[in-house]
Amino acid sequence: MNINYKYKDSEMGKCDSQTAACSLERQACATVTTQAESITEQMDVTPAVIAAGPVVVKIPVVIAETNITIPVEATITLDQTVMEIKRIKKNVFLTQSRLIPFSNDGRNCTGILFIAGFIRKNIEYATQTCPSGTNVNVCGDIRHCTVQVPFNFTTRVTFLRPPIFIENTTPSELEFFTDKLSSCDACADPVLGRNPCDQNFSFTEFFNEKPFVELVRADITEIDIHTNPTSNCQTPTEQRFTELTEKIVVNLTLKVLQNQQVRVTAI
Repeated sequence: MNINYKYKDSEMGKCDSQTAACSLERQACATVTTQAESITEQMDVTPAVIAAGPVVVKIPVVIAETNITIPVEATITLDQTVMEIKRIKKNVFLTQSRLIPFSNDGRNCTGILFIAGFIRKNIEYATQTCPSGTNVNVCGDIRHCTVQVPFNFTTRVTFLRPPIFIENTTPSELEFFTDKLSSCDACADPVLGRNPCDQNFSFTEFFNEKPFVELVRADITEIDIHTNPTSNCQTPTEQRFTELTEKIVVNLTLKVLQNQQVRVTAI
């Protein structure tokens, strides 16, 4: 089924030939095409599962969860003179998350978390493109600007379940005895001791699961302060500025996880 909508000006009369705004014949402003989609039949599939009994799985385990409040101050300079901020859309992104799973201050079951990221802000604002002069009416365009406000912090987390790490072993070395070494003196006794020709080393390296962070929730509260605004006597209620200072409070809820082996019972 195809439906086309077209709008013409024939029913509304002809435009005045002296008016520049109506010099061109009106054309269709939009065309809409629709098509009905058929439903594809499906068939249920029974999943293949393991037999009942104990089983060991490797899954992400929550080792810590924390709520952090971060104060941030940023100064933003826009490319044109602004009359009014219409809307600001905000999103939080993390660019770095590192966990030191132990602290050296004697506190047990705690670690140090390093976080870095930024707030992506899309600012929509109104500008003045038509000079007002003595007229109180002002015209302009709606523009937008996307900026990134960086932040970073370090905090202590308390483990709900300690992360699992296995340390590498201390390198070990074996030495072999020999009595075959001779000195420069042919009359001297043979040299007894370590055989410098043979060496044996042993070392074990463990590859641990690296903890990672998930961003659960982000709450942003801010106040925008217009820096050095200007106005005139004809329109005292309208301010013009190019720079604003933002005081932001970011509240983040984070989960710290590590892939661990867990024994479960399949029913």
